[in-house]
Amino acid sequence: RLNNADQSILITGESGAGKTENTKRVIQYLAFVAGEHAKVGTVASGSLDERLLNANPLLEALGNAKTTKNDNSSRFGKFIKITFGKTGKISGASVVSYLLEKSRVTHQGESERNFHIFYQLIAAHPNKEKLGLTSTGDYKYITDDSASVCE
Repeated sequence: RLNNADQSILITGESGAGKTENTKRVIQYLAFVAGEHAKVGTVASGSLDERLLNANPLLEALGNAKTTKNDNSSRFGKFIKITFGKTGKISGASVVSYLLEKSRVTHQGESERNFHIFYQLIAAHPNKEKLGLTSTGDYKYITDDSASVCE
């Protein structure tokens, strides 16, 4: 808090501009200035910033998709709230996803794909046969069967 007022950082940009990578660096920096690390750019095992960063692949699987501009384009907004205690140490954090591009589930544009999670489940789920999952070509809502490799 500066002058006892809440502070915000807004990270925006076009597809592929580096918003996700920039967000990671901001989280690492905040952890550093709060005394969680000895060096900027490092992530301590079990630290709050490590847990936030480790949640990112799951969020990306559920909310990112291949578009004509970017193979890993975020199709949702993300609000990350980091709270600090009176001593300046990080006391908690939460991640809220919003504005998910729901129409992508049923329709994708030319040379685009559905959300990564669909391809990942079909390609790598250990019990996919038990769940009745087959190949990407068997589902109308999944496009680009030739690119069904887990990313």
